[in-house]
Amino acid sequence: MVEILISGKTTLAQLLFNNDKVKNHFELRNWICVSDPFDQKRIAKAILENAGKSSQESELDPLIQRIKETFSGKRFLLVLDDVWTEDDSKWEPFQNSLKDGAPGSVILVTTRSHRVAAVVGTTHTHQMALMSDSDCWLIMQRIAFANKSGDLCKKVERIGQKIAEKCKGLPLAAKTMGSLLRLKDTIQQWQNVLDSEIWQLEEELSPEQQLFPHLYLSYNELSPELKRCFSYCAVFPKDHEIYVMKLILLWIAQGYVRPRQRGERLELVGREYFNNLAMRSFFQELKKVGDEYMKCKMHDIVHDFAQFLTKNECHALDGFGRNSSSERARHLTILEEGTEEEMFSSRVVDFGRLRSFLTFFEIGRVVVPLDLFRSLKCVRTLVLSSCELAEIPAEIGRLIHLRHLDLSRNPFVTLPETVCDLYYLEILDINDCQMLSCLPERIEGLVHLRHLLNHETPELRQIPQGLGKLTSLCSLSRFIARSNSDDLTILKDLNQLELLHIEIEGEIDFRNAKFRKKVNMRGMDLLFRSGAHFIETPSYIESIEPPPNLEGLWLFNYPGAQLPSWLVTKSHANNLTRLIIYGPRNISSLPALWKLSSLEELELGEVEKLECLGKEFFGSSFSAEALAFPNLRKLHFHHFQNWTNWEDLSEDDEEVAISIMPRLEELEISQCTKLEALPHRILGKISSLKNLDIRYCNKLRDRYSDKTGDDWIKISHIPQVHISDY
Repeated sequence: MVEILISGKTTLAQLLFNNDKVKNHFELRNWICVSDPFDQKRIAKAILENAGKSSQESELDPLIQRIKETFSGKRFLLVLDDVWTEDDSKWEPFQNSLKDGAPGSVILVTTRSHRVAAVVGTTHTHQMALMSDSDCWLIMQRIAFANKSGDLCKKVERIGQKIAEKCKGLPLAAKTMGSLLRLKDTIQQWQNVLDSEIWQLEEELSPEQQLFPHLYLSYNELSPELKRCFSYCAVFPKDHEIYVMKLILLWIAQGYVRPRQRGERLELVGREYFNNLAMRSFFQELKKVGDEYMKCKMHDIVHDFAQFLTKNECHALDGFGRNSSSERARHLTILEEGTEEEMFSSRVVDFGRLRSFLTFFEIGRVVVPLDLFRSLKCVRTLVLSSCELAEIPAEIGRLIHLRHLDLSRNPFVTLPETVCDLYYLEILDINDCQMLSCLPERIEGLVHLRHLLNHETPELRQIPQGLGKLTSLCSLSRFIARSNSDDLTILKDLNQLELLHIEIEGEIDFRNAKFRKKVNMRGMDLLFRSGAHFIETPSYIESIEPPPNLEGLWLFNYPGAQLPSWLVTKSHANNLTRLIIYGPRNISSLPALWKLSSLEELELGEVEKLECLGKEFFGSSFSAEALAFPNLRKLHFHHFQNWTNWEDLSEDDEEVAISIMPRLEELEISQCTKLEALPHRILGKISSLKNLDIRYCNKLRDRYSDKTGDDWIKISHIPQVHISDY
């Protein structure tokens, strides 16, 4: 696909890629964002990882050989999105490695260059056309007129059509203007957008920048804090998948997030900032968990606009001899592997001015010179993730202004005690440091620490007592509670905690943690270590007094024969919106979870002993007043090895005007190979169900497959049905 600037090539390719018929036709589907520059090793690794293969090799040739082995004999669809390189020598190794695919395999390339189409040897070129002005106006209307009175819509229609003409057939321009106009409630405000002097910028901009006036109109209305937050996104690589919470923490570290009143939580203010920017279409591919955005991306053109705004402050090294340099840079981003001189030389940038130093991707084994830590006098954010750092130098304690330290995915064994000299440190990210064996003993010195991110640290067996003095701590992603210990007393005064993950190694007294005092806690994970000794009905779990405002709970490897009774008591049932239970190895029947009136997402997995899901799942008896799972939107069952029967309503039950999951939108069943049938009468009562996804369920596949299954007609009313073995 060759597009004229930004006419929607990626969106069209995504529609094709995610089409159910396309999914069923190809054995392998693989989507790679190539972008610029064309980094062969990164792309090769991405192709393998997306195909479910490891990519540990550091050289290109073995990676290419593994691609050949992976795709040989398989009918595949490979999408290479946003290709810029016109150098056929860079494309040739991939072309050769993909020649042995099965007949019918397709490689789909999207690009802005006809020359690229020729270089990759395309057999067919689809030229993307611009949209008409009327189509642009349709997109704008759909967004701008949401929740507006019909009277206003009629009065501003002619103004809106003139603004649509300024979109020049570009879908993103129409979406951006629609998002801006949604915030305009008077005819004069619409007229001001049309008459803005910003449109005159079009005469000075290159063709690649013709969307900038549309973006600038929206950007110009942001508060100073929001402007800084948006422009800071230029530190990310193009097409980078951004974790929203990580972005918010980066904003906080730079001091961009300001509380409006004393005691207001910065993370909540930051999320409001993000939602505001998302509403204005500055982000795309937004992914939610519940009501909150978890991941997003930034369109290439929007990213270019952010770089345009920050060209004197952001400096990027891409490892290909090109960079956007500035003597006044305040934020340095390393995008690709380079020599130590390229990455750390003072000739690259004035390190003493930097407020951010960030690495992206796996830049390889590097020796971070001690001079770096001596030079970064003003740095507030230091990201050295995936740098293969075997040791963290004591000099890190000199970075006295540091707020955000990310050392994740590195093989060091210990952190120096000097880390505890970082008085202002708010975020310490040591996620996936597989070799880390202990935390600094003087950790109580980090009095401003708000987030200790230490997930996937298997060698870390004990938490120092000093952690209990960090009363500002909001999230603790791994806490170890040893059998018959008083470890949980460390948590008793940490009443600002919002997120907590506890690994339980045996019988412990949960009362020591004082959960009832943790009124801010929204999410809690309890992981019972496999191999640890637990009695079958652990009364110590019954003794838990859960946080009063808990919204999300995850139970993994739960050892009891019954779920704890406090789970469905009224005080907690009113708050819990998300419940995940995996591996409850002694449970043979599920309790009355239907009492969880606020529950929106329920995920159950690896319930080995359950053979029949009875009607008690929805209540022991039915009456006209019965209302089971009134707010449930997503229901997932995974890997029930012995589940054979899902009990349906009887004819008598069906005559009663009961309500079962009236808001359910998504039902997913995977790896339940013995389940013979779905409860048709129950599903028939759920008019809200939009998506039924069945994977690796042999008997259900044979029974319900489109055209061949005997009972396809019983589920054919559901708008989206996906049945597959992948």
